[in-house]
Amino acid sequence: MIISFIILLTIVMLVFSVSNDIFLGYGLTISLLLFSFVGLKRNKSIRDLCDLYICESKKSLPIIYILLLISILISIWLCCGTIPAIVYYSLKYINPNLFILFCFIITSITSFLIGTSFGTVSAIGIPLIIIANASHLNLNLVGGAIISGAYFGDRCSPLSSSLLLLCNLTEVELFNYVKKVFIYGIIPTIICILFYSYFSIKNPLTLVDSSLTNDLLKIFNINILLLLPALIIILLSLKKVPIIKSITISVIIAIIISLFIQKTNVIDLIKYVVFGYSNSSSLSEIIKGGGIISMLKTCYIIIISCCLTGFFDGLNIFYSFENYLHKFTLNHTKIFLITLFLGLVIAAIGCSQTIAFILTLEILRSTYKDYSSEDIAMEFSNSAIVTSGLVPWCIAALVPTSVLGISNYKFIPYAIFLYMVPLCHLCYCIYLDYFKNKFYKSPQKEI
Repeated sequence: MIISFIILLTIVMLVFSVSNDIFLGYGLTISLLLFSFVGLKRNKSIRDLCDLYICESKKSLPIIYILLLISILISIWLCCGTIPAIVYYSLKYINPNLFILFCFIITSITSFLIGTSFGTVSAIGIPLIIIANASHLNLNLVGGAIISGAYFGDRCSPLSSSLLLLCNLTEVELFNYVKKVFIYGIIPTIICILFYSYFSIKNPLTLVDSSLTNDLLKIFNINILLLLPALIIILLSLKKVPIIKSITISVIIAIIISLFIQKTNVIDLIKYVVFGYSNSSSLSEIIKGGGIISMLKTCYIIIISCCLTGFFDGLNIFYSFENYLHKFTLNHTKIFLITLFLGLVIAAIGCSQTIAFILTLEILRSTYKDYSSEDIAMEFSNSAIVTSGLVPWCIAALVPTSVLGISNYKFIPYAIFLYMVPLCHLCYCIYLDYFKNKFYKSPQKEI
């Protein structure tokens, strides 16, 4: 009972923090202290809990390293002119009446090619947000389209770490499954295209004159070479080089460009790496961001989230739920709704997309005993992998919104792909349970 109360209290605190722009780390820290008290009541010593939290904190180091690299990448790309160059060339070829649709399509293609939502948001999302900001568009609308596109690839790219892990856990052959999950995503994608086309027509890009491009040319020495750091990430990802290595190589090349093409001095470069890029030009409110300092709060949230997740796993907090489910006869629709709900709850408490589908899969594995491996994988591709991005304090939403500089909850109504995928799959489950048998049931012959 007390566990349920703390979980409910945690969600209330996090919702209150989001709605009032309060740092999420406060609520998560209080939650961790409350759960630690439960651990002490269950005969765990303070040393046991500290060892558990230290061990779980270490698991957060790879993602923290990626986030810090991304923060450096953004500031150096701004400094060397990569992001301004993408903005400059995009303004030349973009259709102003289809800008928001363009945001969804270009990020979908990029995320499918490189297999990382965070990398897509950093490489492509920021230039698009800069253009939207200069044209005074609704940044949450544009951010929703960008994040939708980023998670398109996260769900079905053969290079996606989430998909690779899911295929490994469900023992599914990767490339055959990629074809299937891609096909299942066609209808949600078409719906997204229709919605974003409508939003584009209603919110056309107004800044299509030469003012922004002229200002960019005054500040940066723009040429095609500046696109090299972005192309490096795409090419290395296609070669299946780990994202940490590809970002590191891109940052090194961007530093060289900053020093020798943009003529940035070393002291300023170090300052940009730590505090983020800034300038005193007319574009100072648009061309800015990045820096290690900007990611420190996010890193703290990730560390606390990993500690919470380790606590749940160590004390089997959710596993009694599995035994409770065995009392019921569940059809496709009910099982998927349970998967959807449990994935959202674990994402809300553990603040991690990876933990959401790993822990949900482990809890529900026996519930799916009559399903094929591919069907099990599909259930989670259409639930926890995408819906984690709808939880404002989950890493899946927190990191992209932090990088883009938008609200971590106001983008949600516009992130259509993230809820259209589970809705379409739910409709498919309802069809299987309540309509297919009626349509295809053969009439019985009288004897």
